[in-house]
Amino acid sequence: MKTCRRKGLALLAVAFMLGVAACGENAEGQQPQTNVTGEQNPGGNTQLRPGEGLGVPVTETEKGEVKATVVLSDSGIEVKGTGCDVRPDRLKIEEAGTYEISGTLSNGSIYVNVDNESEVHLILKGVKVHNETSAALFCKKAAKVTVTLEKDTVNEFSDGASYVFEPEEDEPDATFFAKHDLVITGEGTLKVKANYGDAIKGKDSLYIHGGIIEIDAVDDGITGRDFLQINGGVITVNSESDALKSSNDTDASLGNIEINGGVLTLTGEGDDIQAENKVTINGGVLELSDGEDGIQSGTETTINGGILSK
Repeated sequence: MKTCRRKGLALLAVAFMLGVAACGENAEGQQPQTNVTGEQNPGGNTQLRPGEGLGVPVTETEKGEVKATVVLSDSGIEVKGTGCDVRPDRLKIEEAGTYEISGTLSNGSIYVNVDNESEVHLILKGVKVHNETSAALFCKKAAKVTVTLEKDTVNEFSDGASYVFEPEEDEPDATFFAKHDLVITGEGTLKVKANYGDAIKGKDSLYIHGGIIEIDAVDDGITGRDFLQINGGVITVNSESDALKSSNDTDASLGNIEINGGVLTLTGEGDDIQAENKVTINGGVLELSDGEDGIQSGTETTINGGILSK
C-alpha cells in the first residue's frame, strides 16, 4: 500500500520532471522519452488544447429539448416523456436525446442502447444507483454519451463484488461503463465506488470537462481505453491498481492520456497515471502518491505546464 504524503501543491511540474525518464520500453526496446517543454501553466486551461497526435476532443452535447424526465425509485420508475423503457430495476434509454434523471435504485441500473450514430445526453440531478451483479451505468451502444452533473447535486454509483454476465460476454466490467465515447461535464458531484473492477471506463475515448469526481476502486480508477483527456474538474481517485489509465496496446497511435486542467489527487497502488503510449500534461494541479514514479508511459511523457507535487 502506498502512502500519499501531502506536502502541498507547491512544485511546478516543469521543475519537478526535468531529467526524469518514464519507465518501460517501447516496441523497439528503447527507453521512452520525457520531454519538458513550453510555458508554465499552473492553473491549467479549461479550453481544449489537444497535444499533437493525441486526437481531437469531443465537444459537449448541446442540451436541447428534454426528451424525458425520469425519477428512479424501487417502488417504480416514473417517466414523463418518451424514449425510455422501464422495468422495476432498470431504466433503458432507447432513443437519442436528452434525459433528466433523479432518484434511487437500490439494486438496478441505467442502461443506454440506441445506435452507433446517435448521441445521448444524461443530466444527473441527484441519482443514486447500486447494482449488486453488474454495472450501475451501462452505455452499450451510441455514438457518444454525455453525462452532465447538475450543479448542487450528488450522484452516486456502486456495484457488488461479483458480476453475472450474459452468455459469451465479459462486459460490462466497470461500475460506470461505456463501449463508446463518453463525456463527463457539469458542476455537480459524481461518486463511484467500484467493488468488482474499474470505476469509470470508456472503451473508446473518455473526456472529463468538469465536476467533482470521487473514485474508490478495487481495480483501475478512471480508464479511457483509446484516449483519456481531462480538461477540468476536481478529481480524487483511490484505486488498488492504476488511478488514471489508457490501455489500448494493439494500436500504436492510441493508448494516450492528456491533462489540460483540473485539480487531481491520485493514489494508485499500481501507477497514478499509466498510458500504453503517451502521457501529456499541459496544465492542471496534480498531487500524486508516488511523484515521478507514479507516471508511466509506453513511449513518451511530455510536461508543458501545470503543478505537480507529491
